[in-house]
Parts: sequence; structure tokens; C-alpha cells
Amino acid sequence: MSPAPDTRIIELAAAMEVVNLPNDNDRVETEDMVFESELNYSSSPLKPMRAILHTPQTCERRPWDDLVAAGPACNPVDFPRPKFERGKRADVLCYNAATDQHDVVKNVLFRDFNREYPDDGDTRVQEAYWPMPYKENIKTIMGHVEICIVLTRCVWQADDDDDDDSSYDKDDEGEEDIVFQVTSQHVAVKVNYCDRMDQLRNRHAENPLTEIAAAQMIGEAHPNVLGCKDVLFDGKNLNVVMQYCNSGDMFQLLQDSVREGDQPGMTEGQARYWFRQVMSGVQYLHSLGICHRDLSPENVMIDGKGCLIIDMGMCLRVPYTDARDATAIVTDISQGSQKRLFKPQGACGKLPYMSPEIYRNRHDFDGAAVDVWTAGTILFCMVTGNRSYQRPHPSDPQFYWMSRGLTQLLSDWRVTLSPQGVHLLQNMLQIDPRLRLTIEEVVNHPWFDHPDEPVRFNNI
Repeated sequence: MSPAPDTRIIELAAAMEVVNLPNDNDRVETEDMVFESELNYSSSPLKPMRAILHTPQTCERRPWDDLVAAGPACNPVDFPRPKFERGKRADVLCYNAATDQHDVVKNVLFRDFNREYPDDGDTRVQEAYWPMPYKENIKTIMGHVEICIVLTRCVWQADDDDDDDSSYDKDDEGEEDIVFQVTSQHVAVKVNYCDRMDQLRNRHAENPLTEIAAAQMIGEAHPNVLGCKDVLFDGKNLNVVMQYCNSGDMFQLLQDSVREGDQPGMTEGQARYWFRQVMSGVQYLHSLGICHRDLSPENVMIDGKGCLIIDMGMCLRVPYTDARDATAIVTDISQGSQKRLFKPQGACGKLPYMSPEIYRNRHDFDGAAVDVWTAGTILFCMVTGNRSYQRPHPSDPQFYWMSRGLTQLLSDWRVTLSPQGVHLLQNMLQIDPRLRLTIEEVVNHPWFDHPDEPVRFNNI
């Protein structure tokens, strides 16, 4: 049966068949059936020869064992308090070079310097953000996102005999007016309503203050993670100013790949191009001691030919044993010596990408292992052109086949992957987090030695 036209799923006609649980006579290859021979290769003379594909075994020591040995599981480390500046919204005079006209534009956001500089606060404003006219706001749980045009302060250098613009430099009392100029730059401003934040405090898994604190820790240092430029409190709302990604999200890109491609989903080379960036972003978050917990195609934005991980509202700060005093309470990664497991923190995220341990919410968990699982579901959607499961439970047929019978599932869907691609997916989607590939094992997997393929989608 076909889905409703407005249902947001990625699905192929070839994947519409009913998926049944296997009977005892079905041969199902699991993650334990590995490719262990004749797989030494190097796709580039600049890269060393890889070792054979390795599947973690129960009998070998794993990084998970070090986490257990480090001590009891802990609650997350608190993020520092988010910082924000005073901001305000006002109507301002703006010059548009394209039309050579001055107009008053409304609801412009900018920093308010008047408290610090009561005599000339407004003259210190150098940049402002004007919500694009006729551009509909994007609704969020805590408010909305508006796409804004960046305005910069005009510096007039009029000729002595040019009196046409003088009226825009001074008002009737001879005081200088502030005039902005339209630029070609855009930003996204996430507007969090303070009354909504108070209403949902401790009642929703998404915490906007955590998201802001994490975004400020991230900054703008990495090309594959979206931090923030500025945070302005205008008296009613917390406005988070961020980079604008102009090409939609990964979900839309996956839909386009199904419609426009000659085969199910992306080719492995195309998937690798994007997934390499996703994993680079995840690895950067982990290097800061942050786990995301809510990776999904909707939370990967496309900006030209690059992609950025967004939405830190459910992220956690990883606890570490304090290197200065092992008997003390845990600390963050900057002062820690050994990463620790988390105590259960509640089920959160989107069900089709949620890891089984987060869904169960019964046992201690490793935040990095959770992110590896959710990244694996994104890669699955990329290479198959199909949706993920409805929930991460063995009673869900799709989940069963993705986690225990991936080879058979790919065969039934006529999706051909390289042995390295199958091996990577099988071991990222390993139910047991102890045996799941680590982030280091993922980014160093032989699958990434193959070449990427150029972006070919029309909307990029």
C-alpha cells in the first residue's frame, strides 16, 4: 500500500514489499558473518594498505570495557551558562545599492549598546539582521526560525557638491541618522520565546539553553558543525544568530536522490562524499566532549556542497574521571583522564534513528556509541533510498532485518553494496554497543579509502 502523498518517508517502489520475519529455514547473514579474506587493498598510492576488515568479537577487549573499568556511570556534566548580549528590534533606515533607494525596513534585530554607552549606543551598531520580507518563518518547538538579510552600517563619503543624500545623514536637529546597507549575506536566527521556554522547562527533552551553551562551545571553527555567531536577548526572546544553509537538509537530498537517480538511493561514492563530512562533524563534537544523541537526516543541513550537523537541543556533555583527583566528582574532557558511561537519561530523539539502548532506557550507555548508531541509520537511508525502522525494537520487522539480516534485506531490495559498505553498516548497526564500531574505527574503515563522487543533484 502506498503512503499518503504528504507522508515524509524515503521509499522506493522496489522496497514496498512486505517485510516478514525469517523462519528457521531462512539463511540470514548477521554482523558475525564477516569478510575476512582477500580484502587488502589501497585505492590511492598516497594511503597505506589497510588491514583486513575486522568485526569486533565478544572475546576481545573493547573500549567499552575501559569505560566500565573507569567506575560507576554518571550523570552528564553541566554545560557552562550560556552567554548573551542585550539586543533589540527596531525599524531602521536602509540603503539598497541595487535600487539606489533608501527605505525604512521593519523588525530589524541588532545588539543594543545603550546600557553600556547611553550617550552614543546606537552609533556603535555595525551589523543588523533584517527578516526577509514575505519569507515564512519556520516553526520550532520553542519558537521559530527566520531567515535574515545581513545589514551593515553605512559610511557615507558624499562629494562636497552632492546634497542629495545629506537628508539621510542628519535629522532635522542636525544629529546623525544611522543608515544601514543591504548586503548579499544571509543568516538564520532561531527565535526562542522565553514564555514557551518557561512553560516547557523540565517537560521536554529539548533544552534551548543547553543548545545555546553547546553552540557557543562549538563556535564556528568546524565546517561540518553549526555553532552560532551571536545570541541576543531582546526582552522577550532569545535570538540565536547562526550560519544560513541555503540548500535544505539531508532528508530532502535523500528524496531527490530517489527521484532523480538511476538506482535506489545514492551511489556509494555519493553517500561517502556526504557521510565523510557527517562523521567529521561527529568526531569534532566528541573531541569537545559532546555527544549529539539526535542525529538524523533532518538534522544535517546542506550548504552548497557541504553539510553541517545542527540541533544540539538534546546533546549531553560527557563525564570524565577527574585527572587531578580520581576520588573527586567527575569533570569535563578538558580536565578528565578517562571517559565514563552515562546513567540512563530518558528516551529522546526521533524513533526511526534512535539507538536501541536509548529506546530501552534501562542501562548505562556510551554517548559516542549512540551517535555511531544514529549515523549508521543515516548511511542506511543514503545507500538504500529507503526509510529506517519505525522503532528500534525486535518486533519491528525493518529493525530486525537492518540489525540482524542486512545482507538478505539488501538482496531483497536489489541494492548492491561493496563488501566494505556492507561490513561498515553491519557493524555500525550492531545492537550490542560493546561490539559496535567506535568512532575511530568508523572514520578509519576501509570503505572510506574508495573515492568520493561529485555532487550531481540539481538543487546543489
